[in-house]
Amino acid sequence: MGTSSALTENGGGKGTLLIVDTETMLCELLKFKFENEGFNVDLSHDGIAALGLNLTHYRLILVDLMKEEFTGLDFIRKLKRDPQKALIPVVLISSIDDDDVVVDALDAGADDYMAKPISSRELLARINSVLRRRRMMDSRRAANQVSFKGLVLDTASGQATIDGTPVSLSKAEFLILGMLLRNRGQFFERIEIKHETWDNVSDVSDRAVDTTISRLRKKLGDYGSQLVNRQGFGYGFVE
Repeated sequence: MGTSSALTENGGGKGTLLIVDTETMLCELLKFKFENEGFNVDLSHDGIAALGLNLTHYRLILVDLMKEEFTGLDFIRKLKRDPQKALIPVVLISSIDDDDVVVDALDAGADDYMAKPISSRELLARINSVLRRRRMMDSRRAANQVSFKGLVLDTASGQATIDGTPVSLSKAEFLILGMLLRNRGQFFERIEIKHETWDNVSDVSDRAVDTTISRLRKKLGDYGSQLVNRQGFGYGFVE
């Protein structure tokens, strides 16, 4: 079985959920209930097929344990290994009410677990709770991030990523990139960059600034061409 219902980006007042379960009648019942609560709902009856969808558009994925060759736990593990999809909330449902299964689900990356038979009211409450927690996490993450398209700097962790893939930057490279990203379109002379980046400014030569930025350009791949040096103005990040 494949996937039913068209993929709807940010659909409905509350967004779109994906239900991955082999039980067709349960899927249709939950779809009806959740759509009455303002969600759009897509269905898939095959875990492998579901992984081929554009999953980043979903607010949350509800997945059954599925006693098949490719289980719900396999689905979650594969999802969480993809940097672009790892933050999608997942709730696992199962006909097995067992502590070991719950632990395995949470260890795999599930945000919550619920045993069948399911109360649709309780499941909806759990889904809304997971979404509230995710909104809070997203708000905190956004406050600590400086980004341009797929290039993201997390100032809390000191981590840079491009399209979800970590990029190893030195402290100086990270600070310079953060300065230029926050002030896109503006240009800074070397002395301004030194004061923003190094403690002992007098010990840092102009050549050290140029060398650091040259290394940074190479690490940024395609984004490196947007880090420019305009004679008489200095360095800047242009869109």
